[in-house]
Amino acid sequence: MEEEMAEASPVSLPGERRVLERIYARCGGSILEAGALSRVPSEFLGALTANESAGAPGAARFEPAVFRHLQAVAAGQCAAYGSIRAADIDREVEEALDADDRPGEQPQARSRADEFHARFLTAGFCENNRPAIAAFEDDHLRQLATSWGCTQIMGYHMIGRPGTVKDLLSLSFHYRLAVDLLAQFAADYSLDPGVECEELFRCWNTGRPYGKTYDPGYVENGMRRMRLYREIAQQPLRAT
Repeated sequence: MEEEMAEASPVSLPGERRVLERIYARCGGSILEAGALSRVPSEFLGALTANESAGAPGAARFEPAVFRHLQAVAAGQCAAYGSIRAADIDREVEEALDADDRPGEQPQARSRADEFHARFLTAGFCENNRPAIAAFEDDHLRQLATSWGCTQIMGYHMIGRPGTVKDLLSLSFHYRLAVDLLAQFAADYSLDPGVECEELFRCWNTGRPYGKTYDPGYVENGMRRMRLYREIAQQPLRAT
């Protein structure tokens, strides 16, 4: 992994290092605490934060398509995300993985929303949680349809969990849930979080370890930022 990260990109911009230093200063304690509860390296969480929010704890991005889907679930009009039937999700993912492995063939490009959210908003999830979703006003559904905080966790991950969506803005809570979600990816795809970091970046961005990221540099940036974050954590932080 050391050699892979060293070769990922030659030189980082000074601004990128400053972002990672800011993340370490603001979030390093919570990252270290969450990392200690899992096999996810602290530098992975630091790099993931840089990729997703540049270290802005209050970052939020509303996803209109997810909002419309949750409204349809609440009205009993939809059983799974978009046009993807829940019974076909696992098979579709396996077919996509096979396509990725076939030389000379390109898998069908799909948006992050369609692929990533379909992984979680399955028919079983929607059916089990429809009464709770139906009880929410539109304002709350908007919160569920928004990605929040340092690693941009979707609000709907709070359905069935203790706490509220706004807890995702708490650094300690946010990173604990992030490592839980990463552990779920690792378990589902038999990944070693301490070694297969490229695959984890792809999981976080696309929902599967060999997915095509919307930003072609997402994984490369993440691997480079892991190395920088580790360097920063190992030396005294410069005064800002």
